[in-house]
Amino acid sequence: MSTSTRLSPADTPNLQNGDASPRARWGSDHIARQLSKLHIPYFVLVPGSSYRGLHDSLVNLNGNTSPEMVICLHEEHAIAIAHGYAKVKEKPLACGLHANVGLMHASMAIFNAFIDRVPMVIFGAAGPFDTTKRRPWIDSTHTAVDQAALVRNYTKWDDQPTTVNSAIRSVIKATAVASVKPCAPTYLVLDVGLQESEYDEADVRYPDTERYVTQQSAGASQADIKKVAQALKDSTKALIMFGRMNRTQKSWDERIRLAEMFGAKVITDIKQPVAFPTTHPLHPAAPALFLAPEAAKMIREADLVISFDWVDLAGFFTAAQGELGEPSAKVIEISLDRQLHNGWSKDHFEEPPADISIFADPDKFITDLVAELESSKLSGYPKSTWPTTEPSSSLKPQNLDSDEIFQADLASALYAVLSPDDMCIIRLPLSFRGIDLLATHPLAYLGMDGGAGIGSGPGQAVGSALALKGTKYVPVAILGDGDFLMGNSAIWTAARYRIPVLIIVSNNGSFYNDEVHQERVANTRSRPVENKWIGMRLDDPLPDIGKMSEGFGLKTLGAQITKRSDLKSKFEEAVKLVRDDKQAVVLDIRVRPDDYLKNWGAGNIVKSEVPMEKPHKSST
Repeated sequence: MSTSTRLSPADTPNLQNGDASPRARWGSDHIARQLSKLHIPYFVLVPGSSYRGLHDSLVNLNGNTSPEMVICLHEEHAIAIAHGYAKVKEKPLACGLHANVGLMHASMAIFNAFIDRVPMVIFGAAGPFDTTKRRPWIDSTHTAVDQAALVRNYTKWDDQPTTVNSAIRSVIKATAVASVKPCAPTYLVLDVGLQESEYDEADVRYPDTERYVTQQSAGASQADIKKVAQALKDSTKALIMFGRMNRTQKSWDERIRLAEMFGAKVITDIKQPVAFPTTHPLHPAAPALFLAPEAAKMIREADLVISFDWVDLAGFFTAAQGELGEPSAKVIEISLDRQLHNGWSKDHFEEPPADISIFADPDKFITDLVAELESSKLSGYPKSTWPTTEPSSSLKPQNLDSDEIFQADLASALYAVLSPDDMCIIRLPLSFRGIDLLATHPLAYLGMDGGAGIGSGPGQAVGSALALKGTKYVPVAILGDGDFLMGNSAIWTAARYRIPVLIIVSNNGSFYNDEVHQERVANTRSRPVENKWIGMRLDDPLPDIGKMSEGFGLKTLGAQITKRSDLKSKFEEAVKLVRDDKQAVVLDIRVRPDDYLKNWGAGNIVKSEVPMEKPHKSST
């Protein structure tokens, strides 16, 4: 990254004696030099004394380029920003966490990133491990044996190198391992003593970096590709479930081509980045948190189900089929995810029934499958017998009897101002319905937070917006008020580095998802539903999101927006600030929390949005 493309010109260092190529002398210098060879553009950090040596090397050896430092106000935000960036670019950033205390701050965000299968390289630090070189008190409290044990259950690989040459190799391996599917964070612990010791350059060995980062994710055998091709040719009601897929236009087009070849119906998941156009007639069921009735019906009626890395395939089969959970259709599962399954985290879910299970990168598999199908003649095979359906996405007309704002109004007003072709929706709150999502390109929507760790939204919004700089897409994040309030200081980084982004806070003044849970518990136990709000509401006093945002240097458009009739003009003004003036903007919008149940009726909501488990029974 040249100085002309810096996020902030003020962050250009004055190199000692004007020397643009200072000599690497310290352990951290050699680690920083190796890091510069790995094409990682940014190092996202909260400064800390445990890696002060590396910090100095990134500035005074590397010149704060390749990677450039991005400062945050909390370690959890550093990870969330790298997470958001990876959701767009599918490449890792480097993150800096100060000792064990910084790692503990960041652990929730690391869990989110692991569950969301995104790459990042995290640098921690400790020590000096040589007790004779520790400062009184503080160096000991910042040192832990096997620090990585705190996050080992939800990282892909970790290391604690003891020499500068092993540290150089660890930096390479951490980057390579994080970047190969299934992607996930890696973690390196750097001893302060190693960072701050002098090393003779003649004793340091730099491998040919490009030879160590060539690993590709696994593909399938030709025999497996032919099996799936034949299953599609034999099918008359094929159903494709697209889960974790990449964001390239090529793969997007291949998914459409595959479905259209056979008239196969498609299901997608609103928890994941968009994998297929929601406006396509082969996508008749809106993406949802849980299984929509239309999608359940298709699973029951299909004669072939192909899962491309679908999250919780067994759970969705159970939702569609009942407790047996086994569809009558032939099931083909294609995924690499088993490589990350462990005993601590249950994010691998139950084992799904599958007639053919293939360990392969789903996007690579589709590339090879489409090529195989196009090279063979498709005539003479049974035609699809699926009935013709309308696309899943179609914004509903609003209840015009009131000027109150409902969740669907945010979507309709936003799409009235911005074409879906020109927008990237980074995040959505739980109450946003999939039927209101118009996804027309592979960056139209980036999914949710991964591990349901509330507070990640602001950081992920900043990170994704950073990755979208220079593209035609206007970055828009619609966040719940609870999510924003937990992580709001992350937005300062957007102001600090002039990262344009529109953050819309869908503010219902409550942890309303939990109000729904309490209502269901009360109904199950025949207790007063009227008490569901106690311990939930975010009022008296109501946090002033506008003042908070202005305090962090972002633009707002005055007081909280409370009228539907004001939405379109406010969105037009905000979009102009983001797109034309390259500003970061926050809009606080008061939204009715009980929108769909009262505005549209129970028949228009996905009834399984908050599934209620069976009452627990005593074992006696």
